[in-house]
Amino acid sequence: MFDWCRIVVFAVLALAVGSVCAQSYPSRPIRWIIDFPAGGASDTLARVVGEKLAQSLGQQIVYDNRPGANGIIAYSIAARAPADGYTLVVLSTPFPLNAALGRKLPYDTLKDFTPISRIADYPNLLVVHPSLPVRSVKEFIAYVKSKAGAMTYASSGTGSVQHLAMEQFRRLAGFEAVHVPYAGSAPALANLAGGHVESAVTILITATPHLRAGRIRAVGIMSANRSSQLPEVPTLVESGVPLAAPGWGGMGGPPGFPKQLIKRLSAEVARIVNLPDVRERIASVGAEPHHSGPEQFTAFIRSELERWRPIIQQAGVKVD
Repeated sequence: MFDWCRIVVFAVLALAVGSVCAQSYPSRPIRWIIDFPAGGASDTLARVVGEKLAQSLGQQIVYDNRPGANGIIAYSIAARAPADGYTLVVLSTPFPLNAALGRKLPYDTLKDFTPISRIADYPNLLVVHPSLPVRSVKEFIAYVKSKAGAMTYASSGTGSVQHLAMEQFRRLAGFEAVHVPYAGSAPALANLAGGHVESAVTILITATPHLRAGRIRAVGIMSANRSSQLPEVPTLVESGVPLAAPGWGGMGGPPGFPKQLIKRLSAEVARIVNLPDVRERIASVGAEPHHSGPEQFTAFIRSELERWRPIIQQAGVKVD
């Protein structure tokens, strides 16, 4: 009887301590590890949300950019951080892709992190050189088939979501094409605009200057819905191809992140991404606000891993 009483007392005390900690949180600055360089999409997303989060929590957010190895450096640091609520990490598109590609990782993608909140999506566009007689997804498919596998398409690199999205697209539509990988979206689009390749899949923010100048043409958008920034461009789904493959970014933490703090931070992100000025700033980097809570974000990451792995295997995609 005595042992049971002690167990109950300890449980009540633990809950009380957790509640007090949650109420006093944060008592010092919060570190937010960013998986790509300053000025990029992940960095902008973290700083836009972090600015409002700091105001709400009454503590400074310290941004720690740790680019390299397709995000693996940042994720490795976050996985080893204390689970005290004072370390956050941007989890973005490459996070599950690294595992799906079979890279040797110093962490377990599904076990060593706490997904807290998805924040935004980055629409991927199917674009072509303006000399091509193509203005719709249907015309694009017909044109590629007429080229008998000789048409070229650029991506931001082997194993990128843009590369894999085109691999899935060509399997769904039944055509062949030649992949030309580049070290990022900027050089890929520069070569498309210069006529060195015929088409590409790219994120909206990188494509926008070329679209405005008429150097490339948007044919379709690889998202579930049309983009508010390019409402005239139809989705592939509308065009008869059941494919949506946006990039995305969200907030995560190390394993064992306090549950009360997960709930609080997710609620804060939900509020922040619906503020008009935040939505405007997110749109400025070609993104669309897309909040989801910890359970949904966790399930989404798992689904991304399961989705891309067979496509990678079927396409024979290899990375160093």
